[in-house]
Amino acid sequence: MKLVKIFGVLGILLFSFLILMASIWRVSAKNATLNFKVTPVAIDGKFVTTPTEAPLKKSDYFLVYPGILPDSPFYPLKMVRDRIVLILTLDPLKKAEVMLLYADKRLGAGKALIEGGKIELGVATIVKGEKYLLLVGEQIKKAQSQGKKVEAISERLGNACRKHEEIIAEIKEKTSGDSLKALEDAIKYPAQVCSELPKE
Repeated sequence: MKLVKIFGVLGILLFSFLILMASIWRVSAKNATLNFKVTPVAIDGKFVTTPTEAPLKKSDYFLVYPGILPDSPFYPLKMVRDRIVLILTLDPLKKAEVMLLYADKRLGAGKALIEGGKIELGVATIVKGEKYLLLVGEQIKKAQSQGKKVEAISERLGNACRKHEEIIAEIKEKTSGDSLKALEDAIKYPAQVCSELPKE
């Protein structure tokens, strides 16, 4: 009986380790790159694609799929994996990209939870995600102090901040009381990060 339990525990550990390694490989292979979509817009019969040519009411920044949500029993494994990835990512620019990915995923997860009626958990998830934005800004400053080029990641972070503000403003309409106050506090983080973005 003990032997069966030992093999069961070893099997679970091996499975968890394989998931962790696959996740680390995926993040490393993609370099935690976020996707952006540019859609041609017609203005006076002329199609334009740049934001400066066509002011858009909504940000076209693309939020990645959040994956496992915090209400899943497997979510703690995801958190352990995320921690390990951050520990193993030493370069501040890459760490900034990973943290930005985490912030985006938590925003998406929080939005999905709120829309599913789990408002308190959703709001708590969003607040954690917005705090990641502050850490992204810190990593960018650290990279800049090391002489690294930060223009691309700073621009990406600026676009992300605008998208985060937009989504939190939409979500606020579905909350009240303490949850609303928490979101009103959380929406200040993107604005703060944008105001502190390093300039080349």
